[in-house]
Amino acid sequence: MNRSPSPLRRLSAGRTVRAALPAFAALSVAGTAATAWAFVLIARVISDTLLPALHPAGLRADAGAATLPTMALIAALLGVRAATVAGREWLGARLAARMVGEWRARLTDRALALGPVALAGGPDGAGGGGSAALSALDSDLGPRLTPYYARFLPGAVHAGVAALGTLLVTAWLDPATAGVLLVTGPLTVVFLALVGWAAHAAAQRQWEVHTRLTGRLLNLTRSLPTLHLFGAVGAYRDVLDRSAAQHREATLAVLRVAFLSGFVMEFAATLSTALVAVWVGVRLFDGTGQLAPLLAALMLVPEFFGPLRQAGADRHAAMDAEPLARQLGELLGGPVTPAGTARVSGTPTLTLRGACADLGGGAPTRGTLSAVLTPGTHAALRGPSGSGKTTLLHALRKHVPHGGLIEVQGTPLDDLSARGWQQVTAFVPQHPRLIAGTVRENLRLWQPDADDAALHAAARAVGLDGLLGSLPLGWDTPLGEGGTSLSGGELARLALARVLVSGARVVLLDEVTAHLDPRSEQEVLRAIRAGLRGRTVLLATHRPPPPGWPVLTLDTPAGTPSPLAAQGVPA
Repeated sequence: MNRSPSPLRRLSAGRTVRAALPAFAALSVAGTAATAWAFVLIARVISDTLLPALHPAGLRADAGAATLPTMALIAALLGVRAATVAGREWLGARLAARMVGEWRARLTDRALALGPVALAGGPDGAGGGGSAALSALDSDLGPRLTPYYARFLPGAVHAGVAALGTLLVTAWLDPATAGVLLVTGPLTVVFLALVGWAAHAAAQRQWEVHTRLTGRLLNLTRSLPTLHLFGAVGAYRDVLDRSAAQHREATLAVLRVAFLSGFVMEFAATLSTALVAVWVGVRLFDGTGQLAPLLAALMLVPEFFGPLRQAGADRHAAMDAEPLARQLGELLGGPVTPAGTARVSGTPTLTLRGACADLGGGAPTRGTLSAVLTPGTHAALRGPSGSGKTTLLHALRKHVPHGGLIEVQGTPLDDLSARGWQQVTAFVPQHPRLIAGTVRENLRLWQPDADDAALHAAARAVGLDGLLGSLPLGWDTPLGEGGTSLSGGELARLALARVLVSGARVVLLDEVTAHLDPRSEQEVLRAIRAGLRGRTVLLATHRPPPPGWPVLTLDTPAGTPSPLAAQGVPA
């Protein structure tokens, strides 16, 4: 049975991590060897100093002089130990910085591949959950992944190397002490695993509560004007208070388990060290052991448990990273719109046979459309609310996967380059979005190099001359976030002017007149007819279409035929 990789294995599966692990292991081997050698020499010096009578010749006159090179060697070995520790920390910090950057780049690439529908939180673009979740995920990459890469991975490698190396040296010095370590070491790991199960559940709960709180905070910031408008700020404040209390309780639960884990590790290490010390003392007292090897073995016991204890503490960094790794895996492994390499030029012919958006995930069946849109066609797309008009427009621009057949100039839509096709097409939502910039900057959003002549031509084509003349700074007037200072009709005409500047040959309009009064609607429709002449336009609308526009009606899931023939549109 195939099993998907665990979230933590996914974090350590990259080429960068695999290249760094041997370096960590080499530093650990060097540090462990230097430490063991230094402790053996220290034990020998202590033995020679405290028990000179053990030597047949007694205490030699040159013993002090002979000890000086040994002490210098011990100092050098301890310097190597410190250097390897510093090297592991430096390499871990460098690995963490690089991996956080790589994951952020992958997350950015994925966000661009998902498109605006997923980022807006749903096919209607009104959810906001997608961008909030992505923002929370991006903000947690550094705090949660840095300890994992900088401490846990190097610590896990060092714990394995140090435990094995120390055990081998201890077995050479004193097999009895090594036997004690062979019993107490695995028991300590088992106890840590038992505590780890509880810690894992607590960390998962804390992550879910943390993500929910972050998302609600972002949504509150975005929706604050609407909440003020309806007097709902107090109710949402209560929601945030409850979320904050849940986050506090979940965080305290993680801390309680972390303290328990630390206690288990400290107790096991202390008990094992005491047991070895008593056993060493007994054998020294009855004369069955020698001081130097037994003392060196006793000094190495903390070196056996120290890395294990640190790895147990750093395990919480791994548990903090695991929920984030799981969410990254779900995001990076989810479906995206297929993209090829083919490109089209000019105003292409669109052929649709049973076309609809395929949202997956158990989404309800949407209406389908069969039609041929020749270059320069202006058509209205109609259907009941919820039948899939908006999602079909998103599918036509490769924002979401599609079902049925969609061909562009005879080439399947899935074979087109997403970037190339989206340069040919333009999508204008029901509520066009503006950046917090000037009129000029908003019109140049798709074409940053557009000159003033192109901007003026687009403004005249959609009837923006009067608006620009009334603005205090003309083209350089700041519009603010979302263009709240503009009326609905002005906002729609500005969005159409931006389409003209973009040079898009296929224009998809989603209910751009739904929120306008009849007079403003007619002005916008005249701007569409005049400004978008020669370009293919598909307007999703519930209102009667402009005179002369063919009407395309979505087939319902029950199979109601589309009245294309009655409208004179080839199918």
